[in-house]
Amino acid sequence: MSDRQFPFHVALLATASPLMVCVPAAAQTRLDRADPTIVEQTLPKPSAVPADPQAPLIQPPTINPAVTPIRTGTIAAVIVDSGGEIPPAVLAPAYADAIGRDLDGAALAALVERIADAARKAGYPFASAAIDAQTMRDGVLRVRVDPGKIDAVRVIGARSTAADALLGKALATGHAVRRRQLERALLLVGDIPGVRVASTRFVRQDGFGILLVTIEFDRASAYAQVDNRGSQEVGPLRSTLLGSLRGVASSGDELALLASQTPTEPSEFAFVRARYAAPVDRDGSLLSVSGSYGRSHPGGFLRPLDVIGRSVDLGVTYARPLLRSRDRSLWTSVELRAVTIRQTLLGRLLRDDRLATLTGSVNGVSRLAGGVMRGEVGVTTGLPLDGVTHQGDLRTSRPDGDARFVSAGYTVDWAWRLAPPVSVVVASSGQLASRPLLATAELGLGGPVFGRGYDYAERTGDQGILASVELRGDLGPFIPHLIERVQLYGFVDGGMVTNLRGGTGGGSLFSSGGGVRFGLVGLDAMVEAALPINADRFDTRDKRPRISFRLSRAF
Repeated sequence: MSDRQFPFHVALLATASPLMVCVPAAAQTRLDRADPTIVEQTLPKPSAVPADPQAPLIQPPTINPAVTPIRTGTIAAVIVDSGGEIPPAVLAPAYADAIGRDLDGAALAALVERIADAARKAGYPFASAAIDAQTMRDGVLRVRVDPGKIDAVRVIGARSTAADALLGKALATGHAVRRRQLERALLLVGDIPGVRVASTRFVRQDGFGILLVTIEFDRASAYAQVDNRGSQEVGPLRSTLLGSLRGVASSGDELALLASQTPTEPSEFAFVRARYAAPVDRDGSLLSVSGSYGRSHPGGFLRPLDVIGRSVDLGVTYARPLLRSRDRSLWTSVELRAVTIRQTLLGRLLRDDRLATLTGSVNGVSRLAGGVMRGEVGVTTGLPLDGVTHQGDLRTSRPDGDARFVSAGYTVDWAWRLAPPVSVVVASSGQLASRPLLATAELGLGGPVFGRGYDYAERTGDQGILASVELRGDLGPFIPHLIERVQLYGFVDGGMVTNLRGGTGGGSLFSSGGGVRFGLVGLDAMVEAALPINADRFDTRDKRPRISFRLSRAF
């Protein structure tokens, strides 16, 4: 094809289709939805934070109250010795009513248990108390409190040197273990890929405090999904497979793979991502490296134009837990990423975006107002390195876009149970930017999260805000041994995205609808009908409902 013919085909892309004549930036939208990095944003991903901030079972010490038979007489004072670990004021209310009384053996045993219980409630989960043989001189009763110092930790059940190292550093400190300290350590062990803490037990052997931690280990797992959330150009039927293999090179590491394609038209889209993560200290920090490759050869209107998109993505991430407890957890991460996206039309280069970004983010989960809130806040900087795309370069995805930028974004959702079968989930996402962005860095509206009545990225912008409210009703088992659970839901969602400096492609979309999620034997399924409210769907040019389905299974 000659250079004279190429501009003609670019013009054809923007004007030839009747569906595009009335839609601003329609050619841009179709090319965006054929960008592998934008399609990848709608694929299922592993959860960034635990699904439920629960701590594993912590069993109190199995020590009977130790009381040496003594004759107390009238008790004038009680001295409690915890080796300086527990403030005396914490335990005083537990023995105040014993002063001035003459206690027999049963009453002394009850006193010892009250003191130990007060210590445990004060945050010393393995505390115990005892009364040794004594003369009760001047009516003074002495009580010895073991605050629960851990001298050693033994991991039993499954083997994990990563868990051994983490627990040993966190708990075998030579001082009494506090509940928050124990809770953090056990939850961090549960964060090790494939590890689940089943229970803990504290025992005394020859005067040494030993914590027995029972863990289970799942070396491999997988998740498969089929859905119809694709577009006319890429899909609509898509298949996605996620797999994880743990203990590949060392204890605590994980190799995770994601592969997705359009099964009925394999040439339309294929995407592969690999990520390897390993612990770098005994505090729960992880260092990971990742890479991906995507290729699209869209059908639909773009088929005769032979548009081919390719993307390559490389990243390095450091993540560290800041706070870890049953009620709230917080992580921070830093990611360095390099991305290249190229699209060709009839064999000639049409788009060529190159970005290098540095992202700092904080994500977490917390109990809030009777519900559970999850969220993430991040700031991304486009690094001004040699070779990245500049505004004004030829064949960029946005004529005013630039790879040198600063953007800030957030995602948040809050789930609250109104009554045993009814819950509500409120979610939102947003972004601000310092200048016009390239397509892959923009905020997209439409798709399976916000704007479900529309296909993904029907509106895109440098900045915007998205929101969703969903009401759910759990019906429990429906048909024994066939449909194990049923959840009905209805939603309203949408948002608005805008472009800086008068750029095109932005706008607002709103939709509402409902569906049913149900668990078959070994399978999870979803069927949903979403109604566009304020704008026609891009593919159909009307407001007909978008019928979506998903079928998945975890292995």
